Amino acid sequence: MRFKKIVPYKIKRILPMLGIAGASLFMGGCEKDEPLRDVELHFNCDNLSAITSEDHGDYSVSELAKAYANEPTVGTIYIVPDGDWGTYESSNINDLRKLSLEPLFDYSPKFRGKGDFNFSPGAASKVPQDSLWFVSKGFTINKYRPANDYQR
Repeated sequence: MRFKKIVPYKIKRILPMLGIAGASLFMGGCEKDEPLRDVELHFNCDNLSAITSEDHGDYSVSELAKAYANEPTVGTIYIVPDGDWGTYESSNINDLRKLSLEPLFDYSPKFRGKGDFNFSPGAASKVPQDSLWFVSKGFTINKYRPANDYQR
């Protein structure tokens, strides 16, 4: 006994139809992805309010920094030090890292360092773990300080 199966569609036509149906599943319509924008938060040794808020000795991430981190249209938030940091000694450098910058970088991966800290000559070398941390986050240390500042 022999069975004969009849297919009502030709294979020539089925394959293109399946291709079109499959492609329509992956097309998202007319949605246009907006490019992410980058933001810079500037701070200096006298005013850290753009990155940190302090309440009776308790330091936390500033509301401005949180707002940028939670904004879906913001890609990278660059933290930029401004001004002269020459008054910062090794203990100040450690406090800056632990109290102000580390909580910021722990809050969101969107934060990235940019710019130069011009600490007093030799101060950063007294806290090498902090210096390495600053550089790993994208900052530079004493990049623009003349070489003769280090000679005594």
